[in-house]
Amino acid sequence: MRRLVRIALATVLALAIMGLVGLTAMRFVVTSRSWPIMAAAFASYAVLGFVVTLAVSLLLLRGTRHRSWVLAAVVASAVGVAAHLYWSGPLYVGGGGRPDLVVMSANLEFGHGDAATVVRTAASRDVDVLVLQEVTPQVNSALERAGLSRLFPHHVGQPAHGASGTMVFSHFQVAEILPLTLGNGGLDVRVATIVPFRLLAVHTAQPVKGPVAWRRDLGVLRERARAAVHEGPTLAIGDFNATQDHALFRRVLGEGMRDAAEEAGSGWQPTWPSKWRGTSPRPLVALDHVLTSNGFTAVRTSTIEVPHTDHLALVVEVRTGSDD
Repeated sequence: MRRLVRIALATVLALAIMGLVGLTAMRFVVTSRSWPIMAAAFASYAVLGFVVTLAVSLLLLRGTRHRSWVLAAVVASAVGVAAHLYWSGPLYVGGGGRPDLVVMSANLEFGHGDAATVVRTAASRDVDVLVLQEVTPQVNSALERAGLSRLFPHHVGQPAHGASGTMVFSHFQVAEILPLTLGNGGLDVRVATIVPFRLLAVHTAQPVKGPVAWRRDLGVLRERARAAVHEGPTLAIGDFNATQDHALFRRVLGEGMRDAAEEAGSGWQPTWPSKWRGTSPRPLVALDHVLTSNGFTAVRTSTIEVPHTDHLALVVEVRTGSDD
């Protein structure tokens, strides 16, 4: 009987560790299939499983004479925990300082997001540049009634039905407006602050519906980020439909950009799905980002709940200049 119990425990533990290793491996997979892309978004959760298998393995290590397989489970679990801590550790280091610029991103989910909350948040947080996704004609009118144009005299982009209405609202003059050909709309503009910068307003295709388009969009974004960073200070803001566990997103970062939440040491800040939906106790993954190039340093980031949309808004405070 004891032998059967040991075999059962070994089998369950081995299957659990293999599953966790497989989930972790999704971080390095580049594919046009939707299920690996979706799995990769949750790869960081594998650390919780590795902690459990490590604890179970250590307990079993004390209670069996046949330790070789248990030692293997301990080593595999410990390596898994260490790897995930290495990848997530930078989220909790750094940040601080006085900002020169405040930017905000909010996905309004087909125009259902509460316009008054967006405007009120932008006013109370002294937002200088606001990037909105999924702006429909109806919510654009609601934003106007709530006083958005009084806060931001300059804007580019057009509302649209569905998910393709990406717009930029700014205290500063916006010029050199170029399209950023992403599945759900994008903009490439120059913002005329004291130190002018390029702004990429981002809303990529949803990978669950269009994985091929999602992969193409991140390729387009990577190329445009490379060109923009080469020219000077750049911010990329919006709904990337990707997390740092996606290899293609990390390739965008590899073009000289940094995730503001990581740079500011803000910790893990998931933005989707929002709490109000009731489908989860809190947001599960970070799909919304502000990316900074050399010339900017993120000092603080925070998320704000906007009623009637499935994304939290993201507010990021940055200062001009970098720590390099």
